[in-house]
Amino acid sequence: MTVNTERTQGTRWLGRMLRGRVQEQVAIRRERFEQVMTLARNVADDDPLGLPSMVRLVAAPLQARALTCAAFRSAHGARDAYDLSDFFGESSARVTPAGDSVDSVIERSRPERYRLRLGRDPIVAVPWTRARLVNALANIGFSRVMGAWRADINHRVELLLPFGLALVHGGNHSLAAGIVNAEGSVVTESVTDLSPLYAHLRYDGLSMIRTHDSSALWEPFDEELGVLFEIGRLMLERGVRYDAPAVGDDEGNDEEGEQYPICYRVFFDGRDTGYSLSSSGATRALAQAGIASGSAEARAVIVEGAEFIHRDRTGKPVRVVLAHYGRRPLVDDLERVAPWLPSGED
Repeated sequence: MTVNTERTQGTRWLGRMLRGRVQEQVAIRRERFEQVMTLARNVADDDPLGLPSMVRLVAAPLQARALTCAAFRSAHGARDAYDLSDFFGESSARVTPAGDSVDSVIERSRPERYRLRLGRDPIVAVPWTRARLVNALANIGFSRVMGAWRADINHRVELLLPFGLALVHGGNHSLAAGIVNAEGSVVTESVTDLSPLYAHLRYDGLSMIRTHDSSALWEPFDEELGVLFEIGRLMLERGVRYDAPAVGDDEGNDEEGEQYPICYRVFFDGRDTGYSLSSSGATRALAQAGIASGSAEARAVIVEGAEFIHRDRTGKPVRVVLAHYGRRPLVDDLERVAPWLPSGED
């Protein structure tokens, strides 16, 4: 056997071995996808309002990798911030038989605003500079030099509906400190609804597939992104969306949502029942009335006080109004109270 023949055979053997490993990894990834989607369907069958918890479960490792990519790598070794290209490759990718692109199909910058709680909601912050991360972790937080975490104009967050993953476009380092300390909340700057894409795309455990011709468009590096996309499909089918609370136009990007619980006084046919509902109770009441959470109709009820019809166990209808109110806010610094003290009075 000549040297060239031996090299050729060795190359072929190496190629077969590598192909075998790739096929094994593909099979493992698809099996993982089937397992997690089976779990999600089981949750949806038990109670669709549990699907936001599935979102947080699946997004947790993705968020952890994003937060720690600068910590576990050398200087300048962190990845870029996440955006829609991580889901679909290119926003210009054609997804409909008519040739419409991802960007032209999705609904961007909806007027709704939502409050996200750091340490609870799946906000994918990517702190990429080690020095800035050191500064944020050392100085931002309860009892630290810069005090408890507070939102400011630098924090720009985009919420992806229906599944509720939040992408960060500004303030990655300080948001990372808030997330790991589980302090504070931030109001979304923009909301992007991916719902129209479900008629044209699906994730098969490995790739984003264009449904009209079964073409594989993009293989997300992070499998969680594809899984979240498909959990979003389940949420659409069951009439729910991620359970972040909507924010009224008169509410600022501050800690108000964290200072006191959101409650709703309950009126039946115009009469005050003397009871109030929690935010989660209001969400369940809307779902029972056939009103999808996060919809314009739901927002009209919980923000603007619109009526809806509830039917008791006998089927009797009653007109319901939920009057939004808040309890007194808690403060941790008397200086925040001092401006309200009367001046020049005995």
